Amino acid sequence: MTPPRRTADRTPKPKRPNIPDTGAITGFGAARGDIDSCVVKVDGRKAATIMERDRVDLGLRVDMPLTTRLSEQIADCHEYRLARRAAMQRIARKARSTKDIRDFLRKRAHTDPIVDQVIDKLKELKLLDDERFADDAATSIARRTPSSARFLEHRLRRHGVSPEDAAKAAKAAAGDPLEAAIMVATKALRSLQSCEPDIRRQRLHGRLARRGFDFDVIQQAIERVAGQMDT
Repeated sequence: MTPPRRTADRTPKPKRPNIPDTGAITGFGAARGDIDSCVVKVDGRKAATIMERDRVDLGLRVDMPLTTRLSEQIADCHEYRLARRAAMQRIARKARSTKDIRDFLRKRAHTDPIVDQVIDKLKELKLLDDERFADDAATSIARRTPSSARFLEHRLRRHGVSPEDAAKAAKAAAGDPLEAAIMVATKALRSLQSCEPDIRRQRLHGRLARRGFDFDVIQQAIERVAGQMDT
């Protein structure tokens, strides 16, 4: 009998190091691949990797005795560095919303206070801007998928954009609803040429409704392309 396969444990591991609250700092070393960080050694062993600026802010030095508070501060700095690096790498690939970054870091088992610190820093550096993200995302979606402001707003909300930012960006990107509906209808007709005129109208109405257009806009758009449907 074949033994059951062991499934890999995908539970995120805690990002905070267990630093003793006794002993002393015995040295510092270079952090591999990161010139802005350093390794903190406690009793001759690697205890944490923190940003150089945090080492200075904490006033860490060789032979400095550890306390419970200091150990917690060093652990915080270690976790903050990891969370910030992960968030920066994610933003470098694609613009993100605050909710996206928050959810991403939580899934990586970072604590909420550290997540908040990282988000505040990214906003301070202008790397995280929900209003700008909403504008860019709405424009991109509208370009690829002409649709109503309601449809765009719904898509933005799914990306974690606030109701206020989503509504504002969607309205600006959607433009004239009738023009957008006519564009959708004209493109949709290409795949409906083999259908009977009545079937075309029904399917076209459904297509426009799914893009969030109001009933009167749908009716006007269908009338505008009626000549193409009745042939």
